[in-house]
This record gives sequence, structure tokens and C-alpha cells, in this order.
Amino acid sequence: MILVDYRCDACAVTTETLTCTPVPPHRPCPRCGGDAHRRYGAAGLTGRATAPAAGSTACVDNPDVPGLCHVGPAAKRTLIARHRGDTDTLAHEQQRQRAEYERSGPPDSGQIRGHSHSAPTRSGVVS
Repeated sequence: MILVDYRCDACAVTTETLTCTPVPPHRPCPRCGGDAHRRYGAAGLTGRATAPAAGSTACVDNPDVPGLCHVGPAAKRTLIARHRGDTDTLAHEQQRQRAEYERSGPPDSGQIRGHSHSAPTRSGVVS
């Protein structure tokens, strides 16, 4: 469970709520019953939750996201947001990727990597 901030469109009140993941992007406002949207901030600095795709995109930090080890860095943010049901971050990331594609063309296939999560051997090298 994580703490998440929601801001109501109707009464402009921000509330902090303890919720399970995936975190819903909207919820009813506890004050007026209006539509409250999830808010994001820098974790540890403001006390607000960090967007799932704004944090680490390492597969070891996101073991619940299938296929994360085998895609490029930009696709990782999209996969994490889609898997966690974070529609706001997903839409923003897709828009950013579309603009990057229009500017630079397709990404270099050399960015796509795969690796193993095997336990290290005595020599420290993963087999």
C-alpha cells in the first residue's frame, strides 16, 4: 500500500489516501463527492507519491512488470505505466515517444537489451 494525493476538481481540496496498487487515477472526493484526480510530486521531498513510470525503470525494481528486461529505455516507462493502470503517465509517455519518433525516426535496435536475473557465482560473474 502507498500514500497517494488526490485533488478534487469541484472543491479544490487535496487529500492524501492510503491505497493499494495499481493506484486508480480518479476517486470520489471525501469532502464533496466530486471527481478527484491523482497528483504527483517528488518522493521524499513533498510527501506525495511518485508516478510509477517516473521512478526507476530497472527490471529489478519492477519485478511485477513482465517483459521489462527486453525493451529499450523509453519503452520501459510505457510498460510500467500500462501495467500499473496509470493512464495519465501512459498518455504523456506515448505523446513524448510519438514526438521523438517524428523528430528522429525509429530508435536504434542496439538499445534493446536482454539479461539474466540468475544469482551471481562466487567469482561475481552471472552465469
